[in-house]
Amino acid sequence: MLQASLAHFFAVSLVLVCHVAAVKVTIAPGRTECMGETVEADHFSVPGGPRIDGRVLVSGNSQYYVPFVTIRVLSPTGDQLWQQQHVYSETHFNVGARGPGAYKVCFYNPWESRTDAVVDLVYFTLAHLRRGSGPINIPKGTQDDRNKEMASQDHMEDVRRTIYGMSEFMQVIQGSQKYLQRKLERHQQTMESNRRRTLLYTGLEMGALILVGLIQVLAVMGFFKPGKSVKASV
Repeated sequence: MLQASLAHFFAVSLVLVCHVAAVKVTIAPGRTECMGETVEADHFSVPGGPRIDGRVLVSGNSQYYVPFVTIRVLSPTGDQLWQQQHVYSETHFNVGARGPGAYKVCFYNPWESRTDAVVDLVYFTLAHLRRGSGPINIPKGTQDDRNKEMASQDHMEDVRRTIYGMSEFMQVIQGSQKYLQRKLERHQQTMESNRRRTLLYTGLEMGALILVGLIQVLAVMGFFKPGKSVKASV
């Protein structure tokens, strides 16, 4: 039945939509960390140019050094598809895919960074360049007998490819939402850190001013303190 097949395809699409990579790791200087994402062959039946898409945020916990990393995207055969060096804050990659298999994104924290790098892989997934494919025409039964709706295998393939394309599009949308949420969280953390630092410096400054004022008052009072009278005999 058409309804059962569509229900199965929509269930598959929901599973695919939920499958969005989001990993945060801490990388010590001189170390490399890699994450992988397996792309099934069915995704390459979707019309459009298949692309490996992802966003990365980089931060650190040191007050003295700003970490940076080198990011590489590798194909299932180990070929390098994309690379960017000296990523201090964030980056976005979108490169052409080369068939099904396990794709990897690797992060290298060089010794020159001199501190741990916190790498947040917001999402890492497959997407397609959108192309207009026109409406999907699924033949239905007659007006008198709606229960006999039928669809040919070709139309079911169109439905399946469309659902895969929708699932990939939803992955990118969800990934972009996560990216904006992480940016907001980082902005809030920065504001909170600046607020605490400002309050600390203001408190220290006020304490220093009060201390200097007390010292000045005591010094002035010392000048006007009555001295002992000395009687002279003739």
